[in-house]
Amino acid sequence: MVTDVNFRSPFYPALDVTRLDKYVSKRVIMIKILSLHEFDCPSADDLATVALIEDVLHYCDYDNLTNELRPFAKYLREYPEVSITSDILATRETARTACAGDLFLPVHDSIFRRLASVCREKGLIDAVCLAASAEPQEITPILHLIATRLKWMLDLLDKGIYQKETLPISGSGSVADVVHTRNWETSLARCISWHPHCSRLAVVTWDDRIRIFTHGAPIIPILRHGAQKSVCCINWRPFAGKELAVACHTGVLVWTIELGAASNILSHAVLLKQRNHAPVTSVRWHPQGDLLVSCSPADTRMIIWDTSKKEGVPLRRVGGDGLCFARWSSCGSHLFSASCRNIFRVWNTGVATLWHADKWTVPNGRVAVACFGPNLTLLFASNEDPATIFSLPLQENIFDVKKPSLDDVKLAVPLMDLTRVNFSLDDGDSYVTVGGRITAMEWDPTGRYLAILFQDSPYIALIKTKLGNLSRVIDVKPSCLIKGFPGEVPNCMDFYQKCQKGSGNVICLTIVWSSGRIQHFPIIEKKIAPVTNTSTSVSSHSLLRHDTYNFDLTAIY
Repeated sequence: MVTDVNFRSPFYPALDVTRLDKYVSKRVIMIKILSLHEFDCPSADDLATVALIEDVLHYCDYDNLTNELRPFAKYLREYPEVSITSDILATRETARTACAGDLFLPVHDSIFRRLASVCREKGLIDAVCLAASAEPQEITPILHLIATRLKWMLDLLDKGIYQKETLPISGSGSVADVVHTRNWETSLARCISWHPHCSRLAVVTWDDRIRIFTHGAPIIPILRHGAQKSVCCINWRPFAGKELAVACHTGVLVWTIELGAASNILSHAVLLKQRNHAPVTSVRWHPQGDLLVSCSPADTRMIIWDTSKKEGVPLRRVGGDGLCFARWSSCGSHLFSASCRNIFRVWNTGVATLWHADKWTVPNGRVAVACFGPNLTLLFASNEDPATIFSLPLQENIFDVKKPSLDDVKLAVPLMDLTRVNFSLDDGDSYVTVGGRITAMEWDPTGRYLAILFQDSPYIALIKTKLGNLSRVIDVKPSCLIKGFPGEVPNCMDFYQKCQKGSGNVICLTIVWSSGRIQHFPIIEKKIAPVTNTSTSVSSHSLLRHDTYNFDLTAIY
């Protein structure tokens, strides 16, 4: 239900504070805030939720999960079967796998030739770092002393301006605290990523190896690398079927993967590193596949990589502490970055303009999750407990010729209250808790379903969303609560990026459970007869589409 109310959002650009203080009340269109109380009480049996078919939940016991006679089975035939168990981790088979770097002998040049090459290709600072890491006898003790002192001064300057202090091992601000995986340190599968163009799923296991599951392929490539430690995030490159970016403790690995029998050892990786940019906790490809962004909680700089040149340009912004993660909009014209403090930024990377950012703040904590939907709709929530999901419309009305006014200031609109709710089970003596602090949030590419994973709840909340004009969410409704088998809790999740055509429009949510079971949860909507419209009209999408973007890295400031 849509109502017209007076509302002042606590989220606003830092530069607009004085303007908003003069105009305390803003009239905005706001939808009813959804509460977890509106969800149906989950069942108390030992069955797992396996599908949502035409608004009807389907349950199944463990023994019948692979039964082809089940109504949900026909929707899962195009997805690879995946299961991770503790006995396959760090086995002899995985220990024998190799990367292409193991097949070639290294070339040993003199230290001075390497210094000259690094200075010519990467600059004086990288040459100083190489000299400082060398043995004193190789470059003489005097040159080594000078190089170590210069490197110490450069590190001190970086730490004073852009660098955060050493990250805590556990608790608030640690790597495990900022990643989008529940129980990241102990989870059998640490993160997953669907390929944007085919039925191919990459799974990072607890031993920091990456397994590639492809529908119809009997061979499962296993990727390992000496620098592939503490993997936090992976992301497939669009329009390049076999390239995968990996966020690691030391930097970013970009894998080129060869699939098929006897081709595993031909896969190779390139390590991208920048000084004081580690550990990396987030990597994201631009939707056009030409740029890669990486973030580190220990670095206030966000690095934009041109992987073809193996070069990275930092987006430097003082303030906001380190960066937790970044997200591109589906059209690539905006880039969201969340800091480890209450500051987040939305970068405009649009047409024929220099990259620039709007600085925003949340009242408490930091932004824990964020995702873009169609038409530049941004949803985000902080890490406070309980959290609230907010919507921030970013799309402009390019056909509105009226002069901008203070009434046009963008406001974050609350969509959902995630306060904990205790559902009493059928037996009357026990209950389950849903809600609290949010760990992960994923929005399907069509913008119709939003999945929420909580830190202390065994259920995933699935919400129906509806978008209106100019990237505004006009309706949110509870869909269902997804549960696993007894003892299972969800660790991470990802929507399949392509909707399967055939038996209805299938949306697939892939969930990693704490047992190692990886579930494909199909969402099938009712078929709606197409409406015939003989009148001539122009698609708003075609009018608002941007075909080119300015990705000149030298223009970033």
